[in-house]
Amino acid sequence: MAGGAAGRVAPLPGELTLSFLNRLAARYHLGLRDLLAAVTDVGGQQNLTGMLYPDSEIHLNAQARARVAVLCRVAPHVLERALPAWRREEPCGKYRAGPVGRLMRGEEAVAAWGPACPACTAARTGRRVPARRYLAAKERVCSRHRYWLMFLPHTSGLPVPLGRCPEVVQAQRRHVRLLHRSPAGAQAFEVARAITGSWWKQPWPLEEQRWPARLEATRPTGTDPGWWKMAACGLITYPETVALARLLACRSLQQRTVSESGGHLPYRLGELPQALTDVADQLGRPWLVHHLAAVTHGPLFTWAHSLVRAHTASTPAARKALWAVHSAHRPAPSATSCPAPRPPARTGTRQTATRPQPPGRARLHRRTHPRPHLLRGTPAPRRTQRRHPPPAIRWATRRWSRCSLTVVWRRR
Repeated sequence: MAGGAAGRVAPLPGELTLSFLNRLAARYHLGLRDLLAAVTDVGGQQNLTGMLYPDSEIHLNAQARARVAVLCRVAPHVLERALPAWRREEPCGKYRAGPVGRLMRGEEAVAAWGPACPACTAARTGRRVPARRYLAAKERVCSRHRYWLMFLPHTSGLPVPLGRCPEVVQAQRRHVRLLHRSPAGAQAFEVARAITGSWWKQPWPLEEQRWPARLEATRPTGTDPGWWKMAACGLITYPETVALARLLACRSLQQRTVSESGGHLPYRLGELPQALTDVADQLGRPWLVHHLAAVTHGPLFTWAHSLVRAHTASTPAARKALWAVHSAHRPAPSATSCPAPRPPARTGTRQTATRPQPPGRARLHRRTHPRPHLLRGTPAPRRTQRRHPPPAIRWATRRWSRCSLTVVWRRR
């Protein structure tokens, strides 16, 4: 494979290294496994560890990175600036020297990621090849082409069209504005996401009409509704999360809440009626005041409790605990909370062929009564000892089988 035979292939900003290698392989008209074998080749052996999955990431050592730079015709410092995992780790392979690659799986390999916007990728690269990027919370929405870039475990992600949900695109613009204006914007968003996530897990009241409508408007055709409800939590609650984060980061709300408490730690949220009214008005749900009045636990109660304590104690530890999200309140990782996508059910009356069972297993399943010697107390029948061939014959058999396999492989 000659370096640069397919032209220059530039990485996308924040792209996963394995996604970039996948696009590079497509430019050379190769499969991803073939390109990985060429990049990590050591004397005809592939110096690659780990398993390749659709949601994997790869770490390369210096020699493997040099080979990739030659193939894509991009300077190493440009690759380092564009690919967050480019020099994150120097993996050790099966051999002492040579290029090494290590495949890792999971959302937490480096940071949270998602699919790149297909329209932006096609406009930038000129090809309809999917890509994956590391995405911050504010980058989950492509406001230009109206896509929600959803991470799904066991897949390469799912771009969800937002043509019927313009409020999600508007929330993304307010989210960016919040991060620019408020120093605690990012921390307030994490607390707000924990609050809306806890509301999502509870049974929805009859007054809630926006989430079911938004859930149905974004559900892809043929997708199981129960599975989509587990997968689309971040998408459906995003407008409310941004609105709640703006409210929590507001200094005037914090001062009103502290003065309303009178310096005493609240026992339930009903002791802060003005704060509940502000939350309900910000979210456009007046009925929320009644539902939250009796709450004595959860992330919203913990934040209000920590807010009063931070102003009464006025210690660095108390101020730091204001934006701390307890582990029990954090949203579960998508890899554990969301199962693999379910294929759509096939309709029709076509009979599928059943796999024949081995005779021994079939006889075992047909046995409906216990063995006779277990009932009568008689000794079990004596089993004949299995005789193995001598070691010389076993060694010759194994050697012959390896030779035959080698001949067949050479013929192909």
